[in-house]
Amino acid sequence: MKTFIDIILYIWQLPQNLLGLLLLAIYRPETAYEYDGARLTFAQRTPSWGGISLGKYIILASRFVADKDSIQHEWGHTRQSRMLGPLYLFVVGLPSLVWAAWWHPGRNCSYFSFYTEVWADKLGGVKR
Repeated sequence: MKTFIDIILYIWQLPQNLLGLLLLAIYRPETAYEYDGARLTFAQRTPSWGGISLGKYIILASRFVADKDSIQHEWGHTRQSRMLGPLYLFVVGLPSLVWAAWWHPGRNCSYFSFYTEVWADKLGGVKR
């Protein structure tokens, strides 16, 4: 039964799962773990971003290997993907990318104040 549910869930999140596989091929993470039904990976070769969650794939920069809040936050995005399925890219993914491109440390607000990030923190159990 679990395998059937995993297959259905993978198909439900197919667009982001395919993008996640593409990023895994590009960044070739050194380490990977099974994390509550997701594939958590750490890569040295990432651009300036810290992490990204696409379907069942979480890619974090290696500097976050011991950062529980970052791992839980990205897991929260994975839960969003499970809930929204193919809508995730439009409701969470694209707005998050735009927010990440616009936001910088000198802004008068926290990166985690944007609705997609607040929601991911809540789903991942992160208290900021």
